[in-house]
Amino acid sequence: MGRPKGGAAASSSSKKPKAKPKQRGGVDFKKYKHKVGRKLPPPKNTTNTEIKSKMIVLPEQSMASERAGMAVNKRGLTLRELLQQTVHYNAKVRRAALNGIKDLVVKHPEELKLHKVAMIEKLQERICDTDKVVRESLYNILQSLIFPSLKEDNAISTRSTLSLLMANVLNGMTNLSMDIQLMAFRFLELVVLNFPSSFPRYAEQAFNNFVAVLSNDRIHLQDKSKLNSVLTGLGHCLSLVVRATENDDASNRLAHNLSLRELLKLTLDEDNPESRAFSTFDVLTKLQNLIQILINSVEVSASELCAKPANDAQSSEALLSALHCLDLICRTFIHEAKKPQMEFGRSQTQFGPDWLNSSVLVYLKKLWGVKRLFHEKGDDRFFIFNLKIAEIFLCLSSWMDNTVLPAEELCQFVSSLLAKAKVLRNKDLMETHLSPLIAFIPGLISNAGDDSKGYLLEAFTDAFGGSKVDCKLMLPYLDAVRDMLHPEKSGTWFAENDSGLSEYHNAWIYELPGILLQSVDKAPAVTKVVLELLLRIGQYIPTIESSSGMVELGPFVNLPSDCQELAISCLYYFSNLLPDIIEPLVCCCLSDKLEHHILFRIVEILQSTYRAGNLQITEQLSFLSSLMARFNVHRGMSCTQEDARKVSNLNTFKALNHLILTSLSEMGDGSLVLELMWNNLSNEIAQKPSSHNMNGLFRIIVTLDAATNKLMNEDVIKLLAGYLVDAALDLSKNIEVGFQPDKTRLFQYFTNPCIIIFEQNDKVLCRILEMLKSFASGDDHMFSSASNLDYPRELSQRVCVVTTVLFFLCNDRRLHTNLSLGKTVIKSILHYIRHLLDSNVPDVTYGQKQKLKCAFEQLKTKALQLNCWDRSELEGLSNTT
Repeated sequence: MGRPKGGAAASSSSKKPKAKPKQRGGVDFKKYKHKVGRKLPPPKNTTNTEIKSKMIVLPEQSMASERAGMAVNKRGLTLRELLQQTVHYNAKVRRAALNGIKDLVVKHPEELKLHKVAMIEKLQERICDTDKVVRESLYNILQSLIFPSLKEDNAISTRSTLSLLMANVLNGMTNLSMDIQLMAFRFLELVVLNFPSSFPRYAEQAFNNFVAVLSNDRIHLQDKSKLNSVLTGLGHCLSLVVRATENDDASNRLAHNLSLRELLKLTLDEDNPESRAFSTFDVLTKLQNLIQILINSVEVSASELCAKPANDAQSSEALLSALHCLDLICRTFIHEAKKPQMEFGRSQTQFGPDWLNSSVLVYLKKLWGVKRLFHEKGDDRFFIFNLKIAEIFLCLSSWMDNTVLPAEELCQFVSSLLAKAKVLRNKDLMETHLSPLIAFIPGLISNAGDDSKGYLLEAFTDAFGGSKVDCKLMLPYLDAVRDMLHPEKSGTWFAENDSGLSEYHNAWIYELPGILLQSVDKAPAVTKVVLELLLRIGQYIPTIESSSGMVELGPFVNLPSDCQELAISCLYYFSNLLPDIIEPLVCCCLSDKLEHHILFRIVEILQSTYRAGNLQITEQLSFLSSLMARFNVHRGMSCTQEDARKVSNLNTFKALNHLILTSLSEMGDGSLVLELMWNNLSNEIAQKPSSHNMNGLFRIIVTLDAATNKLMNEDVIKLLAGYLVDAALDLSKNIEVGFQPDKTRLFQYFTNPCIIIFEQNDKVLCRILEMLKSFASGDDHMFSSASNLDYPRELSQRVCVVTTVLFFLCNDRRLHTNLSLGKTVIKSILHYIRHLLDSNVPDVTYGQKQKLKCAFEQLKTKALQLNCWDRSELEGLSNTT
């Protein structure tokens, strides 16, 4: 087949494109067609400026490694980052930042110590934050963390830091937002509570803001809790003003003693606490404005409360806070009125008594109508309001003129409150608010007339007598009674020879002993006050009468030591009570619970009372003899292991013994004193007290009259002989194991008074020797044990005991002459011992014979030393066995 021929299609396909003719000259650039949106490649003649390098990794360059070792919170943020977030535009971020700061500071306390100033500088901006949660979080951080730590710094750094904070607090108190304003007052209260010395610098501006916010009706129309918050803060600030004015007198005295240059330096020195004083004129002017505002607030709140059927706790609390602020302002004005009329920066008529009557009392008269409104209600809460109103008027009572408020009307008002208090259901609330009122009653009675104070005295006496010793009002009642019984201490003036007041004096005094007895266990603080009052009554009212048994000192040993001191001091002034309380007083002295210095103090007080002629000698002698005879001495060698703590009691008794003997020696002629107290002594001896007590009684006889013929009483001689035998028995228990020095000294301590008696009275000695002979032979019918002990039946033991007594008696050269008078008895005792050594005597063992032989040789040796026998007289008694 050949090619197709003809046709347009054939001819067109067979044609070939013609070659373009070559251009003459240079070569043109190659053109490319590019798609839309495709990036053009760079030209070939473009210079590549790209720099290629390898990354160099250095250690500790990552963010995580940078935080290693740093203090972070749970979210891993540092303090700096958290502080930066507190200014974030988002309230949620600011809240989280404050919570993170609290978390970090709790976890890392050192961060707070290092950066507290920086924290305050940053956080103080949040005082005016628009978010309520942010402001509350800041308040909690300042209260719980920053302020407690800031107190540890010095005054200069603290003052500079607080100045930044107070600038924002004062700014917030004038904010347009009511919520921010109220929160700023809370911040002010927080600063005042933690740093009270910083408040005077801002007092004028702060009170000006209080006037502005309380004048705003919006706060009264809103939630009462917000109003109460402002009033609570105002109360804290006013308390600082009251405290400053109370200390102002001391500052004035200091200023008068300084030169002008020192005074200026003291005033300008910011670091000196004395320079932090209030600007009196400006502050009092602001407080004068506050009075009217607060009284208007009280009137409105009182009307609202009385109209409400149910109790509104927040409104009641706000009303009570307003009354409290009024009370503080009145106290400030009264202190200002008391100042001398010529002082720096004050004219003669400014804030004086005239201004007080013409300005303050005019405003306060509106409260009298409010109290009538409350008086008609029977609820306890209205009674509390009236108590606070009464306290305000009682504070001003000494400055009020009868034309402003009659004293009779005020006395009736207070009397009705005292009567109402007895039937209130809420006793705790009543006791808390009635206590300040009681303190003003003495001053009110002193200023009131006879016609108006009678029912007030009656109501006060009735309320005082009906109070329990453990209630909170007992101490205020006692303070008021003290001020009216002893006005010279309180500075209260009462008319002389006021018969109406004297009648109530006796009624108050009559209540004191009963209060004293009830308060020992229930209220020790009341006990001390009553004792102080009784002491002052005894000092200044010595003619007080009391019936028998009115005072009971049984609980004395349970009192604290200082109260015991007061009680025994009262004895000096209430000597007419002593005859009725000598026995109870002895019982107190004999108690193991009584400290030894109190015991000695009692003896000294009674001796001083006797020397002053206020205590009869027979009563004092009875007290001393009873104390000596009944004091319970704990002997260390006979104490059990459980009673080992009682060993030191013996030294106490020896000191008491010396004090009693010294007191008796001061009473005059010893023989006459012994004559007066012999019946007491003989009765006590007949009771057969312990060896220590018997020793003390015998020492009394020796001190007064050792040669008295009264010792020839047969019963006394028997007890004296038994006393010696008891002491020797105690010593003989240790003879078998060798003499113990302590036991020997104790036996000598027991025999010393007997030796003095035997030296002065040879007849007593001879009679004692005869009784010792009968004891050695086993004959007890003439003998009486001083300690009710069972004597040994073995004759050898009895002989050893008698030999021990004779051995110590013969050792004392003072008795040699009198012992020679009884040589017949001593020789008879030696014959009896020699008879027992005879082997034909039954019931005498070999061991007993050895004891008898030793006793025989010792007694014979001592008998030869008496120089009253020839040696030939005793040769027949030689022991041949």
